Amino acid sequence: MVMAKQLFPFLILICWITYSGCNDVDASSEQAGSSSSQAATSSSQAGSGKYQCLPCGNDCDKDRYETPGDCPVCHMKLVETASVNFGSVDPSKICEYIQSHPGVILLDVRTKKEFEGKADPDFGTLKNAINVPIQELEERIGELAAFKEKEVIVYCSHSRRSPQASFLLTQNGFRHVVNMAGGMSVVKGGDCVK
Repeated sequence: MVMAKQLFPFLILICWITYSGCNDVDASSEQAGSSSSQAATSSSQAGSGKYQCLPCGNDCDKDRYETPGDCPVCHMKLVETASVNFGSVDPSKICEYIQSHPGVILLDVRTKKEFEGKADPDFGTLKNAINVPIQELEERIGELAAFKEKEVIVYCSHSRRSPQASFLLTQNGFRHVVNMAGGMSVVKGGDCVK
């Protein structure tokens, strides 16, 4: 429960990002947070540093910082780099990957409307996927507890929400989490897509 309380501020920000449009960081959101009093000191692009932004799916995920604070690009809280420990799978290989990993759990963190194909555009979904929208993930994480030792592939539409969900899962004891980079928007069909 302590971890849930620590992650609550992040989930508020995740909800704000989710409801503010397509989840991409744009110039207006950069300006809105540019006066942050907790700006971090960057060590280098994709270099060494103890901190990085809470995975948001943007290029700033690769930046490293020497001090804690907020990411100057997306304004997400900086977390220790060592705490970000989930894998990645290329969407062009997702059906092949699923076939070669029997028993893998597929977790779609998009809204119910997106998952059911009722959103515009409809990117489809992966067969046999479980839908837990990122806005509900923290409160519903107990429903997924049986999968803590299984491999879990997390995805959304553009890989903005799924890295955040992947991080949340690993922080709650899920040991084999894989994020589908790019999301359903770049999956080009296949026998695993419905």
